[in-house]
Amino acid sequence: MKSLRAVLLLPALLLFLALPAAAVTRTMPTPEGPSSDAIEGTVTSISIPFAGGGPIVTLLDGLVSFDATGATVRFSNGAAGTTADLAIGQRLVAFVESTQAMPKAKSIVVLAQRTDVTLTGTVDAVDLTARTLTVLGFTARVTDKTVFGGPWDGAGQAGLENVKAGDLVLVAAISDARALVATRVMKLSPSPAPAVPVHGIVESIGTVSWTIVLKDGTKSVVKVDAETKIVGDPKVGDEVDILARQQSDGSLLALLIAAVVPPPTVPAEQYQGMVKSIGTTSWTVGPRVGEGPDRIFAVNGTTKVLGDPKVGDEVGVLAVKQTDGSFLAILIAKSATVPPVPAPVTFEGVVNRITADGSMGLATWLVGDTKVTVSRMTIVAGSPKVGDKVRVEGLKGMDGAVMAARVTKL
Repeated sequence: MKSLRAVLLLPALLLFLALPAAAVTRTMPTPEGPSSDAIEGTVTSISIPFAGGGPIVTLLDGLVSFDATGATVRFSNGAAGTTADLAIGQRLVAFVESTQAMPKAKSIVVLAQRTDVTLTGTVDAVDLTARTLTVLGFTARVTDKTVFGGPWDGAGQAGLENVKAGDLVLVAAISDARALVATRVMKLSPSPAPAVPVHGIVESIGTVSWTIVLKDGTKSVVKVDAETKIVGDPKVGDEVDILARQQSDGSLLALLIAAVVPPPTVPAEQYQGMVKSIGTTSWTVGPRVGEGPDRIFAVNGTTKVLGDPKVGDEVGVLAVKQTDGSFLAILIAKSATVPPVPAPVTFEGVVNRITADGSMGLATWLVGDTKVTVSRMTIVAGSPKVGDKVRVEGLKGMDGAVMAARVTKL
């Protein structure tokens, strides 16, 4: 009886052809007396969630959806079909059970809609005076009966004046006196273009675009709008990283502009004293004799401890001051084993070799003739590789090797 209910509704459903195709959920009377939950609208996508399942039919680009698994399908001319006959752009009525998380269709009726051709593509041109639009090189005329809209707008919410060149649309048209007449113009949502990274120096900052000088000396103009996120208050002359999206006209629109902040050049400080306490995140070191405050040094996985010092031992500490005012120990060693303090160094050279040690999270680079250790704490800018020229900033040990704080591709 449930499938018969849908067949008996066909004459009444034909009256829907004059209605806009916005997806709605409503309760429709049936010839049998009781009411049935129904969804009527234009299909904007069909997906198969897994083999043998579905399809899941969506209207208004996913704002309304239902499960069509096992549903009977009929066309308004009485012909029987299957869910495989469902297609984007069809107008249909689905009689559903709404007791589940997603309504499940029991039967579907595809409404009659005369369409001789359907064009899907970007709009080449719009002529408001002639009331025409051109898609894929074909020009279609619109009338007062043409239904406009899109998956996010809903049918009947727009007109030809809301369509512009470059829009992705679906145009359903009929032949009238050997001319194309659009019955429906639906805006579609194209897949977003992949993001494009841009790195360089800011040459100028405008209200609608920024000019960036790239590493090879060429310039790139990047558009900005109200949605562009700017981080770090970059100014002319600053180094920036930009994430942009290519527009249909080939220009770049910035999604994110972030100032590249150089690492602070904080000199390492030395401290000599006796270990007062040893913790998992900090050590306390104070004077052995005389007065003076104890010093608390933070420790982490990068802190090197030499000589197995214990509470009461004399130690030398090499530490850097952090932004919160605390001190992070780089090295803690018994006095008898305190090595010379590494010297700060900056040099440039070509990367001749990169050897990674995944287990330790370290990599050994050969820059020119200098061995450079790159750790997780090292800031690497510009994605340098073998053959690139780089600038290395770090601490040089007695063996001539450098523990890199920053490596910048030039």
